[in-house]
Amino acid sequence: MSELVAHLPVIGPVVALVALALAATFLARRASAPAAPSSALSVKERAIVAACADALFPAGGPIPVSGTEAGLVEYMDRYVARTPRPLRPYMRLLFHFVELSPWVFGPRRARFTRLPQADRIAVLASMAQSCIYLRRVTFLSLRTMLSMGYLANEKVAGAIGVACCATPFERRAAGRSAGEPAAAAPPSLVPGVTA
Repeated sequence: MSELVAHLPVIGPVVALVALALAATFLARRASAPAAPSSALSVKERAIVAACADALFPAGGPIPVSGTEAGLVEYMDRYVARTPRPLRPYMRLLFHFVELSPWVFGPRRARFTRLPQADRIAVLASMAQSCIYLRRVTFLSLRTMLSMGYLANEKVAGAIGVACCATPFERRAAGRSAGEPAAAAPPSLVPGVTA
């Protein structure tokens, strides 16, 4: 009995996380009806993605294009549609976990989409620094998917000085014309010296 009492501070958050996961699973199944016939995400999931996108990539940030202006909602809709069908519920669960996590962890007891922008940023920052592994992995997964879509936007790529190149691993010769294939140089162990 004393072992159970000693573990009570750990059991509470674990029970809360399990309850949150079950609630998110229920909501994900209930809200999985797509927004439009061509949409893979429901209206609620699109709202969650938009809120996360603008919290991660705000309009007044170092890059002047916000997450929603960069088309992250549409990007995530296409991303979920391309994902194999058995994996889609896990992505939906990720979105709903983010939506419901402020109820359990704060800063205010409200859904993520109903929080003001400053509180949304605080929620994502607390997820990134959380001692709970599931929260950190959720944040990293969400940030990775949204960052891929953000960097795929042409305006964002132009703002950070990235030139789009369909063949990034081909060597470019100085005097070569655009349609001419590149001649491969033989490998060398010494920089600047070819065999």
